[in-house]
Amino acid sequence: MLSQCWLHIGTEKTGTTSIRNFLAQNRATLLAQGYLYPTAAGEPGHGALTAFALDDSKSDSTRLALGIDRPDLVPAFRQDLLAAFDKEIAASGASQIIMSNELLSTRLRTMDELLRLGQFCDQIASNTKVVVYIRNQVDFLVSRYTNVILEGGTDTFLHRGAPHMANYAKLLERWSEVFGRDNILVRRFEPADFRDGDLLADFAGEIGFDDRGFFRAVRSNPSLDEDGILYLRALNKLLSPTMTKRLRPYRARIAELLQRQSGSTRLMISNELSDIIETRFRASNEEVSRRYFGARFQPLFSPPLSAGPPGWTPKDSLDLSCRVGMTIRLLFGLMAGANANTSSIHPIARN
Repeated sequence: MLSQCWLHIGTEKTGTTSIRNFLAQNRATLLAQGYLYPTAAGEPGHGALTAFALDDSKSDSTRLALGIDRPDLVPAFRQDLLAAFDKEIAASGASQIIMSNELLSTRLRTMDELLRLGQFCDQIASNTKVVVYIRNQVDFLVSRYTNVILEGGTDTFLHRGAPHMANYAKLLERWSEVFGRDNILVRRFEPADFRDGDLLADFAGEIGFDDRGFFRAVRSNPSLDEDGILYLRALNKLLSPTMTKRLRPYRARIAELLQRQSGSTRLMISNELSDIIETRFRASNEEVSRRYFGARFQPLFSPPLSAGPPGWTPKDSLDLSCRVGMTIRLLFGLMAGANANTSSIHPIARN
């Protein structure tokens, strides 16, 4: 049995893609230090962990991706996953294991699901520590809204109530009940908190491995700006459900081409709406600050980057000339067969 399991659960929109790619690209170097970053639960992230822990009756993208479309298939899948882990661990010679999937923090909502994950971890390691990054809820919700539009959404940004995934006090309380308060390692997703101002170095420091000489991906694909989001939202509204389904395989390319046209500002919401969101989460954030940071952060987070100045109103549509120009550039890009992969991977050594 391994001595330690490190379980990274997100949260979403806190650099989780960068972290899991970093771990996957440096798998051999990690193993040389005694840390296994397994492939049994998926590559580069570990979506199978979420599929394992969900209640039998639930169906989600992690299970469908694994071909699990009926509840009666779940028990055999769980047995196979445990066997695959046992085999990979035995062959590795590692003493510790690192697992990462941000959907664990958002899709596991019942105590039974968390207990099932805890039992899985107990079968492979003597102790489990949960690593979780949390972010200002305004920035989190605005960033997540971008994903909604990329996936075909048509609604304007609205905030109704307090989404369960952004209530960090309740989230951390559930995980603490299963894994123990002392085993929950909470980090603010703020550059000022990162070791050397770097998220990946911060994650490495939290786990305890030496990341000097590790390879890193150079990110060259910026997020959609305000114009890109407004354009894509308008396009989504024009499409019938059938056309939306047919367009799905091409969405990554369309998003890439819109990213290349980037020239406007980042998506922001009004200062008034931002205040409403922060107010709704204030009590939760104060509890998190007190329990996990010794109340040294008051408020818990820095001011949101996605909030406009007082009195500013975000635009809700593009003018005709802008839409025409973006459409022409998009069509030319599609006809030219633009490469859907906007990220180039270069080896960068951390000294």
